[in-house]
Amino acid sequence: MDKDSTTFGLKPDKLAQLWNMGDKMDQGNSEESDDQRKADLLFDRLAQKLPFDHVVAHLLPKALAQICKDIQPFTCNSYGILINNPLTDVTILKKIKNNNKKLSQNVNSDVEYDVITVIYYAAIASALVYHNQRITSFSYVHLNKKFISLLEHTWLTSEIKNLFQKARNYCDHKK
Repeated sequence: MDKDSTTFGLKPDKLAQLWNMGDKMDQGNSEESDDQRKADLLFDRLAQKLPFDHVVAHLLPKALAQICKDIQPFTCNSYGILINNPLTDVTILKKIKNNNKKLSQNVNSDVEYDVITVIYYAAIASALVYHNQRITSFSYVHLNKKFISLLEHTWLTSEIKNLFQKARNYCDHKK
């Protein structure tokens, strides 16, 4: 019985050397691949919409609440649009912040946690920059330091970077 060799005639010690070289290369690209995963996840999360608010729905008549639930996917903008829109109401920004705060308590990876943290602080930054309101108990000094550290991420969108820069400048003037 003839079997085609899948090792191309390499001896086991040479194969082991090749495997080790490939493993070391993967480890060297680990940070780059984490940044790419964060960029991809941030893009996906910014495209998400706020979940339907059942608390508010209970305040409406039942028929109207059902209509709101049915049309919500067609009317609600994504996180990215809401965060970067100066006309977004502060209550919506608070919901984005609080929703991401809840999400941060159940994350499975550092990549996911970092992305959720960016969106959390982006909502805070939006309220500062566009509404002159602080929607957190964090001090301006703390927020300034956090925005500076977040600006070091290479995987942020240009819109989020711009928002963090404006928020950092805002906090600088509030010290």
